Amino acid sequence: MTGLRKGADMNDLHVFDAHADTISYLRYAKQDLRHSPGHWDLDRAGEFAGFGQIFALWADWVPRDALWAECQGQYETYLTMLARYPERIRHCRTARDAEDAWRAGKAAAFLSVEGAEMLDCDIAKLDIAADWSVRALNLTWNFANELSGSNAERPEQGLSARGREFLRAMEERGILPDVSHLSDAGTWDVLRWARGPVIASHSNARALCPHRRNLTDDMFRAIAQTGGVAGYNVCAEFTGEKPTLDTMCDHILHFMELDPSGKHIALGGDLDGITEMPAGFEGVQSWPALAQRLLERGLDEKTVGNIFWNNAIGVMECAVCDHAK
Repeated sequence: MTGLRKGADMNDLHVFDAHADTISYLRYAKQDLRHSPGHWDLDRAGEFAGFGQIFALWADWVPRDALWAECQGQYETYLTMLARYPERIRHCRTARDAEDAWRAGKAAAFLSVEGAEMLDCDIAKLDIAADWSVRALNLTWNFANELSGSNAERPEQGLSARGREFLRAMEERGILPDVSHLSDAGTWDVLRWARGPVIASHSNARALCPHRRNLTDDMFRAIAQTGGVAGYNVCAEFTGEKPTLDTMCDHILHFMELDPSGKHIALGGDLDGITEMPAGFEGVQSWPALAQRLLERGLDEKTVGNIFWNNAIGVMECAVCDHAK
């Protein structure tokens, strides 16, 4: 599917990115999806052979009691942006939807919710999110909530009884549990109790960059055992000191050492949600540079193609199939 080859450019590459904060950025910077000064827009993403993007609904600048209204507003922004360019991007729920989109020359857009507090940690609102075709959900962002502690607040706290109930409700609705931002204790609780794939949509290797936002080796192995994926996060702070394209490769190659199949590694750029990126990476247009460097570092075209598209889209389809059973 990827059409990847050495020396490939954007026209050869299929990319699936499991996390971007572009919708919130566009909403408040008053920018447009077609062309923006941020990290992601259709003019750049449209140059790829195929592009899939999970857009997160997320906010940290509004009061807690206003987060649900903000979530609804961002969903409306998302629909408005997609309706403005129906010939260039399509709302998707499944892998088949994404394939249909790229065969029609369109980007494939998916939705996630970053932090269950955006839904007031309420299962009735989770039902609404499921109706929107939200496909993944972080139980927390950086703040602890009624469901669990986060990596930054009450990191010793795992899932509450309500958190376990919410996790079960997510899986029943075909929504992937995403442990990026979750406390270590909460991450292990999700990995213990989840019945299907678990993802870390935008988290790197803690062994290489000892930040609590990153995954330990054991966490990554456990995610792989669920059939899930970890998405490489472009954020410089989570990659290393003065990072470069080679530092980015180091994280992916480290995960390859833990999972030689390469089937549980993906991309989760966190674009439009971060400020500093590694040298040589400037935005969505830079994914081919990373692909090329991985090829130069010894990965074969099939493995790079899996990391860039097949792995993430496959786990989303798996979750849909599990939900349908």
